[in-house]
Amino acid sequence: MATIQVQCRFCNETEPARKHGKGHSGFLRLRFIECKKSFQLDYVYEARKPDVKGKIVGMPMNSYGVRETARVLM
Repeated sequence: MATIQVQCRFCNETEPARKHGKGHSGFLRLRFIECKKSFQLDYVYEARKPDVKGKIVGMPMNSYGVRETARVLM
């Protein structure tokens, strides 16, 4: 089995991850050996990325509406 050196977004460990098939969109899924969680590195839907999700959550706190949020993230 092939292992890839990546940091886990759940446990923040940099242990090796194994390939764990493909997601619905065809992107590679990885599974961490230690915490047994699996995830993808790339997503079709941009809001699934951790940095974009943080921006989306913070925008309503600063009185941004739905349309303004969409314009900023495009």
